[in-house]
Amino acid sequence: MTAKPDGKTVDFYFGLSSRYSYLAHTQLDGIAERTGATFVWKPLFTPDLMNKQGQNPFASAPPSGAYDVGYRLRDVARWARHYGIPFIEIDGRLEGDRRQFSLAAVAGATLGKAEAMSKAIFAAMFQSERRSLTDIELVEIAVAMGLDASTFSDALTSPQTEVLHTSHIESGIAAGVFGAPTFVCEGHLWFGNDRLVLLEEWLAANV
Repeated sequence: MTAKPDGKTVDFYFGLSSRYSYLAHTQLDGIAERTGATFVWKPLFTPDLMNKQGQNPFASAPPSGAYDVGYRLRDVARWARHYGIPFIEIDGRLEGDRRQFSLAAVAGATLGKAEAMSKAIFAAMFQSERRSLTDIELVEIAVAMGLDASTFSDALTSPQTEVLHTSHIESGIAAGVFGAPTFVCEGHLWFGNDRLVLLEEWLAANV
């Protein structure tokens, strides 16, 4: 996408298996077009972020109703209807290593394709009825978007991909990120899909 002159740069920290990250990512092109912002996509595996901070609300019984699975599924479905986008729940359907899904997006980032690869994985996860997402299938997704199969396969298992993933987590923690999706710009932080309206308001007022 092409940013307008003087548009802000926003770091977008997100998890590929995060339903709210999926919702949020569908709105970023519109926000960028309206405000001139440029989003820097920083995929990560959310449990790694939370575990590093020693505060993972999904590791045990829900600490509050906001983390209740039933509530969250109903909430995500409502947001998807509000946005007019498809949403197919992955629990009980999609088999695969969810950490690897995020690493595949990071591998795309090492090849300059963080946004495109992330969008393709999100679509495969939440917009299709597929039952699995293996490494082979992740490579097929990369090929479908124009990447070389061998190059992407090497990136998926490269130590540099893990290094970049760790970098995303560490820079996120340094910026105050505690969950996904989170947006960071010039020391300001917005957490959650439902804060996008506030992010856009701030971006429009601070061009």
